[in-house]
Amino acid sequence: MPPREKARHFRSSSRSDSRHPSPQLSVLALEEAETLQQRAERKRGREAVSAYEQAASRFRRALDLQQRSPLRFERHCDAYFGLAEVLQKWAEAVLAVCRTLPDADLTRDVEQQASNAAQPLFRQSVEAYQQVRTGMQEMRADAAVNSGNTLAAWAELLPAGAAVQMLASAQKAYEAALTQEEDAATWGNRADALVRQAELLAEVTPAQLGENAVGQSFAEALQAYEKACSMTSSEQGDDLPGLLHNWGVGLRSMADLQQDAEAACNMYALAVQKLQASIQFVRGDVAPHNAVGDAHVSWAERLPDSDAMQHLHLALDQGYQGALHISASCSEALLGVGEVHSKMGKLCLQNMPNDADLHFQESATAYKRALRFPETLGSFQDRGNKVSVYMT
Repeated sequence: MPPREKARHFRSSSRSDSRHPSPQLSVLALEEAETLQQRAERKRGREAVSAYEQAASRFRRALDLQQRSPLRFERHCDAYFGLAEVLQKWAEAVLAVCRTLPDADLTRDVEQQASNAAQPLFRQSVEAYQQVRTGMQEMRADAAVNSGNTLAAWAELLPAGAAVQMLASAQKAYEAALTQEEDAATWGNRADALVRQAELLAEVTPAQLGENAVGQSFAEALQAYEKACSMTSSEQGDDLPGLLHNWGVGLRSMADLQQDAEAACNMYALAVQKLQASIQFVRGDVAPHNAVGDAHVSWAERLPDSDAMQHLHLALDQGYQGALHISASCSEALLGVGEVHSKMGKLCLQNMPNDADLHFQESATAYKRALRFPETLGSFQDRGNKVSVYMT
C-alpha cells in the first residue's frame, strides 16, 4: 500500500494582502500553479510527468514574484507546500513510467536514468516541505508527514546502508508531525517505514548487532500499527483495511527473519489473521489475498514436508485464488499459483510422480500467463527474478 498523504484543500479565492494593490502577481501565479497541479493529478504516464514539471515551474514563479509582490504568510506556505507536492509526484511519475515500460525498452541503464532523474526531485521536494512552517516556526504537521513519505520513497532508490539513514530521517519527520497532531495515517506511515528499516538493517549490520537493531525496529513498527488501528475513524476517512494489510505484511517480514522456527510460525499465524481481517473490510482488493498466499508459502518453508503441503493448499485456496476471482489476469497471483504448484510438485516427486507432473503443468501454465504482461511485474530486477523462478 502506498503511504498516506496529508490532504490539502486548494483555495480558489484571489484575495490579496491588504497592504498591496489587487490583483497581486504572486497571488495570480500561485492560483495558476494550483490549477495546473489539479490538472496534473488527473493525468497518467508521460503526460503526468510533463504536467507536474509545468506545475512546478509555475509554483517557483509564484515564489520568485514575492520579491515584488509578497504573499500572506499562509499563502506563502501554500506555495511551498504545493511546490513540494508536485516535485514529489513528478518524481513518482517518472519512476512509474519506467516500471511500466515493455521488456524491450526496460534495461538497467534506463532504470538508472529514471532513478537519477527522480532523486533530485525528491531532494528538492523535502527542501520545499521544510519551508512550510507554523506561526511558532515548527514544520507544519502535514508537511512533516509528506516529507517523511518522500524520504521513504527516496530510500527505495538507494543502497541499503544509505537507505537506512534516509528512513531514520523519515522517522524524525513522522515524529515531528505526531508531536503536533496524532492520527492513524501518520502512525501507519511510521510503521511502514520502520518495517522497511528493519528489513534493510538485516542486510547491512553484523549478525548480533543486526538482530538487536532489527528486533527493535520491528517491535516499534508493531506498536505503531496497533496505535494506528486503534485511532482509525471512518468519519475521518481512515484506511483501516490498508493498515491491517500492511500490519500483516510487516508480521510476515518479521517472521521471515526469525531464526527460531516456532516463533516464526506464530508470527505467520498472526500475519494471516491481520490479512484476513483486511479482506473482510474490502472484498475487491487483490493485495491482501496475495499477501495471505505469500504468508502461507513462507510458513510452509518452515515446516516438515507433511505439514508444508497443507499450507501450500491454503496459499491457493485462501490467497491467490481469491485474488484471481477479483482479477483473472492479476500477475502477482498468477506468479504465486505458479510457485505453489512448483513446490507441490517437488514434494510429490518421490511418492506421487503422477501428481507431481500435474502440479508442474499447472505451474508452467500459471507462469506463462503471468509473463504475458511483463510490464506489470515491476522493476528490471523484479522481472528478471520472476523469469528465473519460472525457468527453474
